Amino acid sequence: MLGALKKHGALKGSLMGIARILRCNPFVRGGYDPVPDHFTLKRNLHPDEKILN
Repeated sequence: MLGALKKHGALKGSLMGIARILRCNPFVRGGYDPVPDHFTLKRNLHPDEKILN
């Protein structure tokens, strides 16, 4: 959450941090999830994990 606050400011960083903390549960697949350069509340997927539509 601190990384999101530093990169995106108080409002957006707080929203991103809360969303990231809420994803920390047994029902969500874990893994490395760096703070993205653009604002999003979705989890970053590794290029190998992206679902092709």
